[in-house]
Amino acid sequence: MRHSWYTGLFRCVFLRKRRSYMETMEPQETQEQHENKGVAATLIETTIETKATHRNKAYDAADVRQFTERNSDIDYKILLALYEHRALTSAQLKRGWFPHLHENSIRNRLKTLAERRVLTVNVKAGIKTSPVKLYSLSAFGLRILTENVLEVMEYVPQYDEKKEHYTIDDLKVRSQHNHHYELQEWVMNIRAKRPELFHCEWKRFPFVEEEEDTVRVKPDWLFLEADEATKERTKQNVANNPLLYPYFYRKDAFPDISLQPILCVECDRGNMSRTELVDKWEGYKKLPESYKPKAISVFYTPKKAGDMRHRMIRDTLSHAFELEVIQNHIQLFQGDPQLTHDISMLYFERDKELLRGEEMIDEEQFTTLFKGYVESSNVGEASILDVDKTIERFKLPVQPDAIIMKQQESPILQIVFYGMYGWVNPIIKIQAIKRWLKEGHLSMFSEIQYILIYPNDSFYQDVRTMDDDIFYVSYEEIKGSGKWGKARHEQRKHRQVKWVEVLL
Repeated sequence: MRHSWYTGLFRCVFLRKRRSYMETMEPQETQEQHENKGVAATLIETTIETKATHRNKAYDAADVRQFTERNSDIDYKILLALYEHRALTSAQLKRGWFPHLHENSIRNRLKTLAERRVLTVNVKAGIKTSPVKLYSLSAFGLRILTENVLEVMEYVPQYDEKKEHYTIDDLKVRSQHNHHYELQEWVMNIRAKRPELFHCEWKRFPFVEEEEDTVRVKPDWLFLEADEATKERTKQNVANNPLLYPYFYRKDAFPDISLQPILCVECDRGNMSRTELVDKWEGYKKLPESYKPKAISVFYTPKKAGDMRHRMIRDTLSHAFELEVIQNHIQLFQGDPQLTHDISMLYFERDKELLRGEEMIDEEQFTTLFKGYVESSNVGEASILDVDKTIERFKLPVQPDAIIMKQQESPILQIVFYGMYGWVNPIIKIQAIKRWLKEGHLSMFSEIQYILIYPNDSFYQDVRTMDDDIFYVSYEEIKGSGKWGKARHEQRKHRQVKWVEVLL
């Protein structure tokens, strides 16, 4: 122990003397070396400052205006798109507004405009698997648009009673980024194919009741039919689109325009109860005639819930719009985004006549196919009844597309409707007949079957009811066989669904 204490003291003294010796031997810094060291430090500081300056470069407002003017074909179109839709991704802009440009080119341009403070970028997680960049107008970008494209006075709350343009506050998405993204995905898919259509969010075409000055219903998006003069003016200059201007200013600036809602779009994310949905549909029914849309398209975005939510939405539509559907005053579309997109596109392409041009509505061809069925099958006596006379005779509450009566051991009535996937109207009409039958009508028939004829086998992709007395027919299939009769029928057992081929 004593030897160890002396050894430790000796090492401490030795290390102290060695450190002192090394300090005396270290070369002293010369004046030249000191100056060189200072220059190096200055260069490092200058480099860091240069990088920071480049990152936070302040662009001159006049230069940025000229910058956008030189590329006005692209830049003004971007500003206008974000003004109309509030916030978009580069992919949505490419699909709906720049179909002929590469997405990388659009993405680079958006980045450049954002660097010059013309646009703002909002990176949102949770919308897709990776974060999504949503671009929107900055205050400076809005000013460029209002002065150079719309050519209206900038709104100043202290001095102006009416707004001549929508403000930055009007264009904010706020906390509904997921809903907004899904909605714009749907809208851009329509706009990509029909860019000439007039459309907007509800705030730009509010269903204002003049007496109460209130808005009863707020669709997520609207497509509208404009008069020919408005179409022509907008075609000549996009700034003539009346939907770019606030409601009260538009009434004065465009007094002679006519805009009629032809399709209202609702994006359901599963957060509304059945009662809330019914209340919303009832709000549509109470609108003045000039505001009532000719069609409503409701799409449900989550994919994990299966058909349960879809059926619930369809049930609320049936509850609210049964009478309007029976009278053919409204068309109702419902399903996932793809389903509702496809049926809505048909609605637009066929000028709101959904069945226009469909082979399955040809009565002569249907009669020929039915005769082939009777002649080649042992079905007993069967005939196609006159629809109008049958409605009058049996007092049917709904007009079917065809009625067939079979006489075997006892009479069977087959009520036929044309169907399209995503189209809810035929299902609502079938449910209306079923409720009517519960009152004791048509008791002379031993069985009543309901038949939906689709153009092809698209009924497999449709949202089907849980009813076990509905049969699905592919017109493409029966036309190929040359005769009526083959159908598909769902059998449900222990939550399992099996398709069975039957002969009607």
